[in-house]
Amino acid sequence: MNIKDEHAPYRHEGRTRMSHEHWMRRTALLQAVLAMGLALLLCLSTFSARAQTNPDLKALVDHLKFVIPDETALVDPQQLERFVAQYQKRAAAAGLRDIDRQTAYVLVALYTSGKGVERPEFKKVMEHPPASADEFSDAMIGLPQSVYDSGTPLWDNSAYAKGR
Repeated sequence: MNIKDEHAPYRHEGRTRMSHEHWMRRTALLQAVLAMGLALLLCLSTFSARAQTNPDLKALVDHLKFVIPDETALVDPQQLERFVAQYQKRAAAAGLRDIDRQTAYVLVALYTSGKGVERPEFKKVMEHPPASADEFSDAMIGLPQSVYDSGTPLWDNSAYAKGR
């Protein structure tokens, strides 16, 4: 008994043809796959472009180079940017959206190769960070010396320093 599947390809005049419904399903699937692929490419290119041209990151790095020019000159530029990006994200996650408070936060990280921001004293300040830039800066300056002694400055850290 030969029962013809209405969705299977059929032969007509010596050629194999697909039913209209079968063809529409295949093209719909192809369109969906293409759309997902394009969406993925768009996401990846947007992420890559943002990572390379993040204006907030560039502004923060430039500001740090202005504030501590001699020290930042001793750090490999790409390493400096990656380090600053990491701690800028942490600062933003803690609610610090302005460049002045982010600068003070990242300065602690730079002066301790990131170890200072892990100290309990620092974390206590970050539980309720001061809203004004001046108060936040004063809080960072007022941290105990043990916070600043917890790690070496980034420019003295061989993993980040420029070849001298």
